[in-house]
Amino acid sequence: MKEILKRLSLWLPLLSLLICLHNLSGADDKNLLLFLTNPLLLWFNPQLTDLHYSMKNETTFQFVLYGIHFFSWLLFGLTADLLYSRYKSRSNG
Repeated sequence: MKEILKRLSLWLPLLSLLICLHNLSGADDKNLLLFLTNPLLLWFNPQLTDLHYSMKNETTFQFVLYGIHFFSWLLFGLTADLLYSRYKSRSNG
């Protein structure tokens, strides 16, 4: 249990989920916190804007943003944990 609490692959997606829930509550109506806490959303902003104008449902677009936000932070956390475990195994052996 203590080993799981030390992993970034737990904390980064959890933080992402909290940011998504904050946005979903309406407190971040311009999506600033959502976009400024995820480099992928900023990087893909022109493509996401085109996608937004082509979609008929605003809710579906929001969930696309939440999915990109959550899974990118999950991927960042898993990558960081993998790099840390490799570094730790090299320094021990």
